[in-house]
Amino acid sequence: MTGIRSLKPLIAFVPLAVTAMLAIILTACSGGAAAQPAAELAGPGGDASTGANAAPPDQTLLIKDDTSAPVVSADMAARIAENGVLPSSVGGENSLLKVRLSGVRGDRIPLKNGGAIQLENDLIAEIFVDPYPTNTLTAWLDLYLHDGSGEPVTDAKVVIDYDMYSMAHGPFFTLAEKSPNGHYVFRLDYIMFGPWMQLLQVTPNGSETEHRIEIVLVAVP
Repeated sequence: MTGIRSLKPLIAFVPLAVTAMLAIILTACSGGAAAQPAAELAGPGGDASTGANAAPPDQTLLIKDDTSAPVVSADMAARIAENGVLPSSVGGENSLLKVRLSGVRGDRIPLKNGGAIQLENDLIAEIFVDPYPTNTLTAWLDLYLHDGSGEPVTDAKVVIDYDMYSMAHGPFFTLAEKSPNGHYVFRLDYIMFGPWMQLLQVTPNGSETEHRIEIVLVAVP
């Protein structure tokens, strides 16, 4: 009897041990409350502190720099040089202002408003259009001639005629308002919106060389 009484505490302990062991086994099989890796909690674009509700990454980092120069092919670069357009004056592909020197083959070169064309070593023409983009039927074309060092060319002969690019209505002619600081300003009166071709003829004083610049300007309402 004494032996049986001494086994009672051990017998009472066995069910408790088995129960605890079963609980451990069941927890391991079901995954329990084991911690998940922080990367899984974060989710796409998130972090471990906020989980799936984390804010997306800063989208401004994906915006391209609009001030970068247009990327041009070797063929385009050759045509830019052939037309005398300064590289810094080349406009975007969808520019509403395009130029080409008469006699030069190939497409016209997109030009920034105020862009420059080197006609001779000491003669540069800058072309300004107002308003730009041209959203009226009256526009002003300002041709600024200088020698490249800041000295204006005031005694050149400058003539312009213009007509609609794909639907002839003219041609139309206008005279320049000259200023003593090298500006030759033309008033252009269009009869409808669309692309207009301006043929600008520039002859330096004392020279027999006439530079003919084709300028296509698209007027849009």
